[in-house]
Amino acid sequence: MPLSSESVRLPRSPGFVSLVGAGPGSPDLLTLRGLRTLQQAEVILYDSLLEPSFAELFPKDAQAIPVGKRCGGLGTPQDHIHHLLLKHARRGRRVVRLKGGDPLLFGRGGEEAQRLEAAGIPFELVPGVSALQGAASASGIPLTHRGASREVRILEGHHLLESDTDWPELARTRATLAIFMGTRTLRQVAQRLLLHGASPDLPVALVEKATCEGQTTTISSLRLAAAGHLCPRTEGPGLVYMGAAIGQRVHPTLPERPLLSEAILHDPGPPLPQPAAQAGPPGGGRRRRAG
Repeated sequence: MPLSSESVRLPRSPGFVSLVGAGPGSPDLLTLRGLRTLQQAEVILYDSLLEPSFAELFPKDAQAIPVGKRCGGLGTPQDHIHHLLLKHARRGRRVVRLKGGDPLLFGRGGEEAQRLEAAGIPFELVPGVSALQGAASASGIPLTHRGASREVRILEGHHLLESDTDWPELARTRATLAIFMGTRTLRQVAQRLLLHGASPDLPVALVEKATCEGQTTTISSLRLAAAGHLCPRTEGPGLVYMGAAIGQRVHPTLPERPLLSEAILHDPGPPLPQPAAQAGPPGGGRRRRAG
């Protein structure tokens, strides 16, 4: 029996905030719960890297506010996002914070949830498909594979070289390494792994614009990545995978269907407005999904 909208109706006062994962890119990877929550929103704070067709899912009378970030600290500062969440919730509104990927995986959803909890604002966390799974599935890369990898390690590329990384352990692991926001440091990371004994033939994959139009997947090796031969081919967000499981890659058949069901989207929506470029705190910018 279909779920009634009553099952996800949000309380009116003192306002309610839903931190919703939008998925890795394509609107048809938004969960059903995420869609129903979104369609009841009065205020939507959304990431700038969402596909333009997400606008068709927004209620026509909802106030849509772009709050995305970019590399180099440009975009909407996180403190201002917190301010907007609290301001609209305190006015008794249903607020949806629509975040690329999953809110709790490099999405700063934990920070936003802590701020809401400290302010006494009711909220919920609606999970989304992370780019971790989305990019892997869209490019046919198994994250784990019998005989190749039984573990996945999730790393953050911006600060990987600056942190107390155990490079010898990382170089000998058989886990699949997934490096978010790692395109800028890919060469140095590959060099560091080679220096500590990783195999030069270790497969490396760079997936860009995962699940969106123009997605690219480039397969290479640790040796070539360390030499600077594995570089981004697009301006979109990228995710790096390393590990033996990449050698088990398959090639999914592209579906011959629109991105979203005719019942949800009929025509491409208008472009989503973008926030004015602002300087955020040092190191606060990022290109992904991920908000």
